[in-house]
Formats: sequence, structure tokens, C-alpha cells
Amino acid sequence: MDIRSLHFDHLITFQVRDKKENWLEGIKILEDFPLNHEVYQNGPVFFSYEEEKDNEGLFTYYLPINDAVEFEEGITDFEYIHQFSIEKALLMRQAQEEADFSTAIQKIKSYAATENLSVENSFICVLLDVYGEYLIDLYVPLKEWSEVK
Repeated sequence: MDIRSLHFDHLITFQVRDKKENWLEGIKILEDFPLNHEVYQNGPVFFSYEEEKDNEGLFTYYLPINDAVEFEEGITDFEYIHQFSIEKALLMRQAQEEADFSTAIQKIKSYAATENLSVENSFICVLLDVYGEYLIDLYVPLKEWSEVK
């Protein structure tokens, strides 16, 4: 377990409320997002999840791109944000080797408690596509060190 930062500039994003186990649905939508030769993906797709109740919560999906874009208001569910930044978070590399997200997050929270670290009730999942399979880096932000601009 490491303490790391996470930072991306220029992102296309959208939000949806859903059950935790449906996390892959939003990834599929972003992977099919129509880009052109002037705007292209330049980083891994990732998402954050904030649990609200009964294993449901708010997913925010992010697609890093090379430059700023504009969307017409009311035309699409997608938005552009200039920057995503978390100064300090606990990182579990290759979290896909755990049984599920709940198990991985519980391990991170247990580690945080042992180390007297206060963590947010959310996580960020970075999906690294390696030869058609996902490697998952799981970040749990430390309180007072996270911000989306």
C-alpha cells in the first residue's frame, strides 16, 4: 500500500447513479465516445464512486483527452472538466486480484485504521488496458487532500 497523488488535465466526464456491481457499463460508454483526429484519448479511463445507500451510489466516469473541448449546453450528458486532482490517496495496485471492490476497499480501510489515516467514503478506480485485459489501480482519498477542479 502506497500514498500517492493522482492528477489529470483535460477530461470528458459523465455521471450516473447505479449499483456498485454495474461499474463496467460507464466504461463501455466512454470507450465508444466519438473522438476525432484533433481530440484524442491520452490516458487511462477511470471512475470514482461514492456510495449513497444499499450498494448504490454515484459513479463519475473520466476520459483523459489531449486538449479542451466544448459541449453545447443541454445537448449531451457529457461535460468537460479542466483538471482532476487528488493530492494524497492510499493506492492498491492490481486490485483486480482481490475478490471484488468491497474486499479491496476493506483492505485499504483496515490499513488506514492501522496507520491512523482518515479516508473518504469514496474510491477512484483507474483501469489500465494491457493487451485487452484491465489492470486496476484503486485509490482511496485521504480526507482533506482531495479536490476536483
